Amino acid sequence: MINLLRKAILILFAVTLVAFVAFSITDRLNTDTTQPIITVPQETLKLSIKDPKTKMLEGVTATDGKDGDITGKVLVESVSRFIRPGVCMVTYAVTDSDNHVAKATRTIEYTDYTSPEFYMKRALVYSVGEEMDIHAAVGARDCIDGDISDKVTILSTDYVSNTTGVFTVSLQVSNSMGDTIYLDITVHVEGNETMAPEIALTKSLIYIKKGEKPNFEDYIREVTIDGVVMTDYGMMISTNFNSEIPGTYNVHYYITTTTGYEGHSILTVVVEE
Repeated sequence: MINLLRKAILILFAVTLVAFVAFSITDRLNTDTTQPIITVPQETLKLSIKDPKTKMLEGVTATDGKDGDITGKVLVESVSRFIRPGVCMVTYAVTDSDNHVAKATRTIEYTDYTSPEFYMKRALVYSVGEEMDIHAAVGARDCIDGDISDKVTILSTDYVSNTTGVFTVSLQVSNSMGDTIYLDITVHVEGNETMAPEIALTKSLIYIKKGEKPNFEDYIREVTIDGVVMTDYGMMISTNFNSEIPGTYNVHYYITTTTGYEGHSILTVVVEE
């Protein structure tokens, strides 16, 4: 009886072993050991910032030894921050039916990209004792992120409250792609003068290209005293503006009424290369 039991166990073990070996061989034969391959054109892909993300896949293909053409499974895994303004790296990924993953990278250039720009909501001329809130006066916009005023940072300032004078404020702002710009602006704090005319400008900060020569008088929208529009006044424009040298310049507008009251406003001009 014991011998029969031992024989039965040995037979069962042998059958199990044969089945296991057969399964292992079959599984190995059916298992895909090939890796998918992503093929990416070598040249830089030029896009517009308005293009959809799917345009990043232009010219990219993928194949797999078992699945064949799997181009339709290629995804944009990530997009790097800018290497330099307007240029970044995109990483593609694809997975075959056996969950093998392949990746590849490519350089992308946004041909219509422009760096962020600051803008001003008012001229930076204050009366002594008036609250000077730079974050309320200066904003920034970006062609990718839109308005990024909440990212404007004051790096330094020599402003002294309740003191007349000319002060400097250094600003910085970055967009989501890591492009950072800087701007040094001057703030004028002047004594209180009753009945002083107010000079409203169409813009308080402009960017121009080297060599451009705008007509600064065109930026005066209106002159008022206590809300009443003035038409009879004398005007003087003073500036060290040089369109041939990139930098930041101030254009000073001085308005004098027939009764001798004087108003002052500033247009900030940034000359770019």
